[in-house]
Amino acid sequence: MKLFTIILILIICSFSFHLQGQTQDVNSNLNNLNSILDALPKISKDSTKAEITTHVDAMIKLMSEEHFKENYAPILIYADKGLALAKKSANVNHIHDTRGVIGNTLNKVKDSVRAKKLFLKSLKYAEKTNDSSLILKSKGNLANTYYYMDGYKSKTISLYLESIEFAEHLKDTTRLFILHHNLARAFNESNNPNRSDYHIKKTAFYLNFLGNPPHFQASHFHNIGRKFLLLNKPNEAIKNFRKTIALCENTNYTEALLEGYTGYRDALELKKDYKEFHKITKILEVYKKEKEESEAQNISDAINAKLNAELNAERYKNQINTNELEKELLVEQAERRNIFFILAIATVIFLVVILVITYVSSKKRKALVEDLKIKNKQYLIAKKESEEFAKTKTKFFATVSHELRTPLYGVIGLSSILLESEDLKKHEKDLKSLKFSANYLLTLVNDLLHINKIENKNFIEEDITFNLKTLTSKIVSSFEYITLQHQNEISITLHKDVPLLLKGNSVRLSQILMNLIGNACKFTEKGKIAIAIALLESTDGIAKLEFTIKDTGPGIEKTKLNHVFNEFAQINSSSSTYQGTGLGLPIVKKLIEQANGTITVESELGKGSMFTFTICMLISNETIEQDVPPILDFKQLQHKKVLIVEDNRINQTVTKRILDSEGVLCSIAEDGEKAVSAVKQSTFDLILMDINMPVKNGIEATKDIRKFNTTIPIIALTAVDIEEQKNQIFECGMNDIILKPYDIDQFKKTIAANLNLKLKSEL
Repeated sequence: MKLFTIILILIICSFSFHLQGQTQDVNSNLNNLNSILDALPKISKDSTKAEITTHVDAMIKLMSEEHFKENYAPILIYADKGLALAKKSANVNHIHDTRGVIGNTLNKVKDSVRAKKLFLKSLKYAEKTNDSSLILKSKGNLANTYYYMDGYKSKTISLYLESIEFAEHLKDTTRLFILHHNLARAFNESNNPNRSDYHIKKTAFYLNFLGNPPHFQASHFHNIGRKFLLLNKPNEAIKNFRKTIALCENTNYTEALLEGYTGYRDALELKKDYKEFHKITKILEVYKKEKEESEAQNISDAINAKLNAELNAERYKNQINTNELEKELLVEQAERRNIFFILAIATVIFLVVILVITYVSSKKRKALVEDLKIKNKQYLIAKKESEEFAKTKTKFFATVSHELRTPLYGVIGLSSILLESEDLKKHEKDLKSLKFSANYLLTLVNDLLHINKIENKNFIEEDITFNLKTLTSKIVSSFEYITLQHQNEISITLHKDVPLLLKGNSVRLSQILMNLIGNACKFTEKGKIAIAIALLESTDGIAKLEFTIKDTGPGIEKTKLNHVFNEFAQINSSSSTYQGTGLGLPIVKKLIEQANGTITVESELGKGSMFTFTICMLISNETIEQDVPPILDFKQLQHKKVLIVEDNRINQTVTKRILDSEGVLCSIAEDGEKAVSAVKQSTFDLILMDINMPVKNGIEATKDIRKFNTTIPIIALTAVDIEEQKNQIFECGMNDIILKPYDIDQFKKTIAANLNLKLKSEL
């Protein structure tokens, strides 16, 4: 729509200023022609051949200068007149040189067909006269023309190679540099770096011979850079592209500068240096825009010039007139084309606009499509790598978990057993240190697994209804031992408007509170720990709660407040005897962020700390069925027959000694196959089944046992994260899970609870 609007406005303007336009058009053509004539030596109808030769020499020089300035209009306006004068001079070189400038200009304005015709004429004449110099020029120009035409790549290379023989014969150093340079470029574009390298070395030799002119150097370094890109050596390529850019900055070598920046950007993309890639792309877009605007204007002027030159050709072709005669011819020609004025103007405007818009749009669209293809490929590769890394990381943590928890089970279990021995009282302090170190390592393993689970979004979202007051009280009671040990007081304040029954992820909330209250208990001695829960707002059945955990401990230095939530950052390490893993607070922060909540910390050295976090929960109207736990008495373990299925001898010893202390009659099976045979041959009250074992693992063994015994309680013993095997464990027929290394009291309670269920079912 914008295009047709512009054309319509221009056509209307053309009608409105028709008469004025005629005069302006004539004056414009006269000015262009006069500017050329004024710059050249004067000639007339009576000029001698010597005067015409001088005029043509100057004309060729002027046309060449205008060509390199990308000012094509004057060349095309004077093209036919210039060729006529060159023929008039009777100098063969003049004719070929004039055709060369005009043909190369036609290449620049995308008229390669006319350029090809000119150069074929020159080559035909040169070969007929067997003039090596003319053949060299004609072949080189024709090769340049084929270079701009689709489907002529091999023809281009063939002509360049043929031209080298003539240039070497004539010892034309400049032409040899250009030919080898063009061949290096052509082979680079054909993805043939080996052949390109040969011509680059030749180019370097002739470049040095010519005194290393800057514009030749710039193109030479560009070819080297392109060769290194094909060889997948982006760093070497960048060095050469930078040399090209340095030589072309603040000069008229715009095309070489654009090539330097384009190559530099391609090398950065090959390196995957996307930060620098985008920076160079922005610079390149600025230069491209300037180049496209300039090129569009030059092409527009050139098309107008071609049209005017063709319309005027018959009038002044092969004629040499004075300035007055030229004006007369232009005015007469303008009068003759009045009837074609509107059509000509509209056609020119339409063609120019279509050409510029199509060129710019197609170039941008092509670049955008290519860029999107590259980015999509990079995204898919990065996504695949990320997924593979996440799987590897998860597998690694699971393996590490199992490999660390298994020996830790032995260390913690044996140290606990040895602490109960009266014979080892003199080593009690050392044994406690041993057990503390093992527990510390176990905490670190658990925290690392928890961090990994949260980051990989494997944290299970289980929304259940729970009583907030009961949950908080249970968590506080779990710290009873350390509270008494540190002589602290813990208080819980639950504001009246806080709803007691909530629905949400109680496990996540428990872990947040356990970590924050646990930190307060560990770092506070002979002090107070206050837990307050308030309702900030309640909307549409959703309660926004604020939890505050305040202690009177040593406090945190202000310089460390910004780092307390960083992984492995151990706050108060200089003033406290307790050394944590540095993962508790990062876990808290990640869990709160996962629930779309926030957490802040305030602290003053020597006066304590206060952690405040907010979290949203659904308000529940459901009733909670209170599960009455069975009355557990460890005396009921006496004389019970338990089969321990475990392949690790240390773990066999630890488990057996713990149960022996309660009077349990233990038998041991070293793998799943032996466990199945033992259950078939003997009667047991309960089975402790390890999961990972040789011959037959715990899952397979349980499935076999359930085929002939569906009542005996089977408890899984595993050092792998429960969530990974939970479904598999219960689906195979097991009744419960104990995670290694386990708390001894909890271990006994779990066994007692499962024996109690068996008693209930038997009754």
